[in-house]
Amino acid sequence: MPSPTIQSQKQLYRMWFEFLKMAHKEPDLVENLQRSQAYYQPWGDVASIKFDDWWKGHKHLFGETSVRQVNSISNSPNAIHLAIPLNMPVTKVLVEVKRLVEECQIEHLVQKGIDPKGLKSLHSGFGSFELTMGVEVRGRTLYEIQLMYQFWQDLGKPPVNTSTISEIVKRFRDRPRAKWVPYILQMKPLTDRKGNLRYDEGQIRQVRRYLRKGYDVCKSVASGEFPGHHHLGR
Repeated sequence: MPSPTIQSQKQLYRMWFEFLKMAHKEPDLVENLQRSQAYYQPWGDVASIKFDDWWKGHKHLFGETSVRQVNSISNSPNAIHLAIPLNMPVTKVLVEVKRLVEECQIEHLVQKGIDPKGLKSLHSGFGSFELTMGVEVRGRTLYEIQLMYQFWQDLGKPPVNTSTISEIVKRFRDRPRAKWVPYILQMKPLTDRKGNLRYDEGQIRQVRRYLRKGYDVCKSVASGEFPGHHHLGR
């Protein structure tokens, strides 16, 4: 069974959340997390809560954070869509856009139960967390990396060998719902000359590569960026 396709922004935010939890378990990322403490302050304590429970009270933190031309309608709750005539003077456009945006900001804040008058600025009541700009996020590969690194971390980060990989594969297969295993782990270990089962050296190198990428993402997340500027393809 192939790994699932990541089709929604929410699933990417879920991975961001999980990588942050893993970053907190890395002793050498303590300083990075201390520097980004103010940045993550709106997230609250993520260590002892499941994502779905956390998401209910924090989904408003995520959304569009830049003005851009779009070819399709965005489903971001923090974005509105305007039709701007190109034959209108820019000065007049700016006035109209300002009025419309402020009206929508006030309306959305009231719907959230937030008093707009109590804010220093209207935009401060909306999401400010967005994925690394200019990076193509390969959700499926990133999800494989996230789970593999999580299992390895839970095992105490032992040396990557046949025994460790076998335990990681077991944890993939023992999940209550999804039973898929990453492509790089689907080939079973072979019997060596002494009759022992061993994974191919190429597979072992690929697993080590995935785990290094997992740490790299943890490091980026600890510094307030997800997924960071990493090549996450196979």
